[in-house]
Amino acid sequence: MVYSPKKAVLKILETERLESLEKAFKPYPPNKIISYVIGAFLHPEKEVAWKAVLAFGKLTSQIAKQDLERARILIRRLMWMLNEESGSMPWKVPEAFAEALYQCEILKKEYLNIFCSYIWKEGNYLEFPLIQREVIWGIARLASKYREELYQLKTPWYIYEHLDSPDEGVRFLVIWCLTKLVPFPSTFEVSEAKIRKVLKELLQKKYQYFLFDGQKLGWKTSLELAQELRAIEFFNF
Repeated sequence: MVYSPKKAVLKILETERLESLEKAFKPYPPNKIISYVIGAFLHPEKEVAWKAVLAFGKLTSQIAKQDLERARILIRRLMWMLNEESGSMPWKVPEAFAEALYQCEILKKEYLNIFCSYIWKEGNYLEFPLIQREVIWGIARLASKYREELYQLKTPWYIYEHLDSPDEGVRFLVIWCLTKLVPFPSTFEVSEAKIRKVLKELLQKKYQYFLFDGQKLGWKTSLELAQELRAIEFFNF
């Protein structure tokens, strides 16, 4: 059966395993299918939407190697989707934005400051907690590769402030993000007592969050998060 590019993209995202996505997309020119990948950000199945996010990062990086301006246009498209005036539903957009920067050094150099500004209250702050979750995930993803640059931009300070968020998902992701930012410089002070208190609340509710942790896609539980903290010698848990 011959599929249209749109149907082919959807079939790949729905049926292929995460590790085989890049190979599955290889027969298709990235610039011809990238819009269909963006469309899949709104897929009702969490796993499919996440695979679209990760595919977007890879495909945008490939496009940047061939046509940097085209890749810039894609990033600006995401920026417009995050603008209230766009009227769009920006689900998975911050995560896709971050993944593109993670995968492409040139785009990271040009847009990291803008991406971080979405969590700065004096910047392009996004107030909706469900979207804040995605920005914080993006910071955590980028921290595994560009930790020093995030500190230069003072982003960890803004992330830490969100430990007071009324949203459980935001608090969960703040702690997870902090595990990616260690070791902390002497100028970055955090309260272990405060982190412990928030973590205890999450453990009591058996809170879990569906995400890509850099290796696999799935539910991360508050218990797993606690174990990750204990494994980091910086924290006295």
